[in-house]
Amino acid sequence: MTMKGAEQAGKAAGGAASANGSEATVHPEATIDQVRNLLFGGAQRSIENNLAGLREEMQASLKMLQADFAKEVAALQARLQELEQDTEQKRLASHRDIGAAISELGATITRLGSATGR
Repeated sequence: MTMKGAEQAGKAAGGAASANGSEATVHPEATIDQVRNLLFGGAQRSIENNLAGLREEMQASLKMLQADFAKEVAALQARLQELEQDTEQKRLASHRDIGAAISELGATITRLGSATGR
């Protein structure tokens, strides 16, 4: 092999020669990535599409859960307000009953005082 032939073989082994004679290096990592993309690119795209679909389903489920949770919280708040109103009404009724009982007791005491004073 001549010196020129050995040089060309070395360039072919270590890299590619460009048209203007300067040496452009082909990185083995880039070649491996290209081969990997050719072999597994379809599977990777399929997996990415499946993951995107799952992500969308999860987001839709999350939105449904948030809506359900908001409804439940609103129902609990409404029930709590009803209970507060009911409690306040019972408290006021109890005050009225206590006031009526005190008035009745006072009237009874007054009658007893009148009856004993005769």
